[in-house]
Amino acid sequence: MDFDEVLRKRRSTRAFLDEPISDGELEAVLLAGSNAPVGSNLSRDVHLIVLTDKIVMESLSEANRRRMADGAFREKVIGDIDLADGQAPLPKPFYGAPVVIIVSHRRQDFQPGIEYANVTSVVHTMHLAATNLGLGSVYVWGILEAMRVRPELDRTAALGLPEGFEPLMGLALGRPRLPLKDRPPKVGKLTVNRV
Repeated sequence: MDFDEVLRKRRSTRAFLDEPISDGELEAVLLAGSNAPVGSNLSRDVHLIVLTDKIVMESLSEANRRRMADGAFREKVIGDIDLADGQAPLPKPFYGAPVVIIVSHRRQDFQPGIEYANVTSVVHTMHLAATNLGLGSVYVWGILEAMRVRPELDRTAALGLPEGFEPLMGLALGRPRLPLKDRPPKVGKLTVNRV
């Protein structure tokens, strides 16, 4: 695909087929993430975890399920997300994806906020690579945030993180239940101020 086609087909996939992706597809997505720009070129501060263990996925999901049980909070999070087109209903945070790539960052206070910029860059680069391969993917945030705000439900020890790293974001990855298709560009979606 050319870049414009990737942008037209890129979407957040919230329903996956119960089929694995190939090792080659996974490696291509990981390679893209490894080549994403990170602040100060400190790639050693970013660590990727490939999660395929369904038991660990279920364990990690518990904090988010409990948090989403609060109806007011759930409504605030879901907002205007359209769950049509065969999408799995929330609060199933991994949407049935066979692979979740968790992106962690070394804890630091030297450049506050750069950790979120770095992991977002890595996740988005992998998201575009997945689209280029015809795979579905979606950012994973809520489950990791839920464990940060409900530490009694934190199950991140199961991820085997290196010392001093914190999981901040992830990418659920797999074969989309519905094929990726072109959609028109969203002109004017973001406001722009020219100075």
